[in-house]
Amino acid sequence: MSQTLTKGEVQITSPPVLRSTELVSKLISAGLAACVAEAITLPMDTAKIKLQVEGGSLVSTMRTIAAADGMKGFFRGLVPGLHRQLGFCTIRLGLYDTTKDFYMKHTPLNEGLPLRFAAGISTAVAAVCIAQPTEVVKIRMQAAKSGTVRYSGTLAAYYKIAVTEGTKGLWSGLGPNITRLSICNIGEVVTYDTVKTAILRRGWMNDAFPLHFTSAVCAGFVTTTLTSPVDVVKTRYVNSTPGEFRSAVQCAGVLAREGGFKIFYKGCVPSFFRITGWNLIMFMSYEQLRKVVNKKLRGY
Repeated sequence: MSQTLTKGEVQITSPPVLRSTELVSKLISAGLAACVAEAITLPMDTAKIKLQVEGGSLVSTMRTIAAADGMKGFFRGLVPGLHRQLGFCTIRLGLYDTTKDFYMKHTPLNEGLPLRFAAGISTAVAAVCIAQPTEVVKIRMQAAKSGTVRYSGTLAAYYKIAVTEGTKGLWSGLGPNITRLSICNIGEVVTYDTVKTAILRRGWMNDAFPLHFTSAVCAGFVTTTLTSPVDVVKTRYVNSTPGEFRSAVQCAGVLAREGGFKIFYKGCVPSFFRITGWNLIMFMSYEQLRKVVNKKLRGY
């Protein structure tokens, strides 16, 4: 909104002021940083999903992908993956601090883990409810058998799923993905925020690259440990044929009977490298982009 100031008998109207510069810079930076990280780490994510769906070892899975589809096979699902990050990370990271501030003002929660958990879970739930179709398309394109093309393109995938399965198909796996992303947000965003804040308060590091690197590695380790079981169930459930499983809980039960506890950590090695790499790239990009975007926005 513009402001009108009176100087003597002359009215001077000031130009509009962008009051939410910090929020806008966080939203833009979160989306862009996540896209950069997604594009770089997608090959490892593709190998992880194929490993969860078809079994085998990491090396054999990567050889199969390379032999059947070449280098492009590792980048299946790139476009919906970018769609996913623009929807998911813009909300779950970009709105995290704002949500945390809201809870501090309007609830009894004070600075600490309960506040961070509440903000992390809230933004994760919002992100999944809005952007779940991008997750479904990404997983189905990545999980297609080597040498086959399940959909002619990303938009064709959205259209085919919508026509044949309706909104239920586009939002399939919503429950397990809400659970997974809530846990993921606690592992990534909350861990990063907690570690970074603790180190800064103790004066061990300055707010620079070494601190961002350390916080991101911690976030990657915690996230892998927490999300691997949910990720395996989500991948199997979303990629299943209609009617194969009644619910995600039943899917988890079937997996447990098939392979025991260790099946829930199938693909955890590529998952760790992928998640840790993703966190390093995303958070360090986010920190730098936020400074640049914020400076540019303040210049207007």
